[in-house]
Amino acid sequence: MSYAKTYYLNFVSLRTEEAIETYIHEVTPERKARIETTKRLETKASLLGAGLLLKAVLKKEYGLSDFSLETNEFGKPFIKDRADIHFNLSHSGDVAVCTVSDTDCGADIESTTAPHETMAVANRFFSRNEYAAMMLSPNPNEAFCRLWTLRESYVKMRGKGFAIGLSTLRCDFHRGVCWIYENHILQDDAFFREIKDVRGYRISVCTKGECEHSVEEIKISDIA
Repeated sequence: MSYAKTYYLNFVSLRTEEAIETYIHEVTPERKARIETTKRLETKASLLGAGLLLKAVLKKEYGLSDFSLETNEFGKPFIKDRADIHFNLSHSGDVAVCTVSDTDCGADIESTTAPHETMAVANRFFSRNEYAAMMLSPNPNEAFCRLWTLRESYVKMRGKGFAIGLSTLRCDFHRGVCWIYENHILQDDAFFREIKDVRGYRISVCTKGECEHSVEEIKISDIA
């Protein structure tokens, strides 16, 4: 059976100019350039946190300390000359998440405590049944984040970005397990892992095929 390993990092300590300056040289030149051209400190910290997490995970799992990233025609990144490694990054609030696998994968994280335009977005992208279930939930914001991260992780797993319209997707649940439909066709090669290890966040991971899955936290102190 294939594997998928998901790591998460709280990067709140990076939200200072001093921390940015300390760690910016640890990420790829492309990410360093993005950080340097970004004005908002919160965005700098998010980009840096995700970059540090990816570097730590690739070293931990594959012994890679030097690597180059490229993107496919839809913008999904991959590691140059390492077709055996699949990864995906996401960040929200103060937390970044990275999934690595030996098969196509996608990961998405959303803060359940941050305000979301749930009604407008859900009305546009969710099916009638999904919308109704969200509104009847005791916590509509968390229900929204659940459906949204499941969709996002699936789209990112496929590697086609928004060439797949989110409104063409529908999530059905059987005994708590999500199955996803695209244009009313069941995508039976898409398997989901929903992660609630991080308080205040909802994380969804989608893999192509069933995987053995593990979850682990990485701390800034582990990277230094």
